[in-house]
Amino acid sequence: MSPLWRVWLTVPENRTAAAERVLEGWADAVSVFELASADRPRPGSRLRTGGWADEIWLAEVCVVEGIAAAPPDMAALARRAAGDGLPAPEAAPLAERDWTAESQTGLPVRRIGRIALGDPGARLPPAPVRLHIAAATAFGTGAHPTTEGCLAALDRLRRRTGPGRRPRAVLDLGTGTGVLAFAAARLWPGVRVAASDIDPAASVPFARNARANGLRLRVVQADGPAHPALRAAAPYDAILANLLYRPLLRLAPGIARLAAPGGLVVLSGILERQELPLRLALRRQGLRFLGSRRRGGWSTVEAERPPGRRAKRRNSCRQRPFRL
Repeated sequence: MSPLWRVWLTVPENRTAAAERVLEGWADAVSVFELASADRPRPGSRLRTGGWADEIWLAEVCVVEGIAAAPPDMAALARRAAGDGLPAPEAAPLAERDWTAESQTGLPVRRIGRIALGDPGARLPPAPVRLHIAAATAFGTGAHPTTEGCLAALDRLRRRTGPGRRPRAVLDLGTGTGVLAFAAARLWPGVRVAASDIDPAASVPFARNARANGLRLRVVQADGPAHPALRAAAPYDAILANLLYRPLLRLAPGIARLAAPGGLVVLSGILERQELPLRLALRRQGLRFLGSRRRGGWSTVEAERPPGRRAKRRNSCRQRPFRL
């Protein structure tokens, strides 16, 4: 396996968006970390990156980090940074690590409402829904605050709908290991669950986890909600997308089109500071904000398509609005 590369810029908090733009087009994933006070440059000091000398930073200091498999063109990235008044980025290869083993080591059993999750072989507590999830090379064990937020949203939807009312169709967009799709299938036995992921490698851990939990679900390789297989199963009474901020902005129009009247939309994978602009983007698509769950600096946003809108006809049958 070729090594991954890490490129980072150290900038004031109010310049993180500009630093993210420097890494766009190269990085497969971008993260922002706030530096601890002990690691921040002192007033009057010169940054090791050679960017700004003798500057007192009154703002918080952050590291904007990009990860990619392709080696970075540091000269090009430095020119982009300089053009926006930013210090030159730094780079280093990431040492090869057994991510599968690390992701499965020391993860505690989790209980989120009706849902209990654990690694393969873990003893799960009594719960209406019990899932064993192996992370492998895909994302999603239920341990991260974003996945936990989505599972909590599903659990709340189950409480609101009651035993006699269930969604007809659920979409897990960017399914990874399949944990959200599996939870929906167990919360509402018989519901139609569609799962997709842009990464073709996700099909292997998804299929393995589905078999381990006695579920017959498949994953569709798709780069978004416009895929014909996903549109064919629409409208969805619940759509879950645990991705990243920029992909969520790009996919928001397609997600809104697939939601049934009164349907729930759960979006996660965003930092708390990214919540407001995402909510505004959802409102522009006609979705109504319901609330958010924040934990560990991450937000999970819940919205709905207003039930007054009539869904498209399918097979000459009118769809009734799904009301929460």
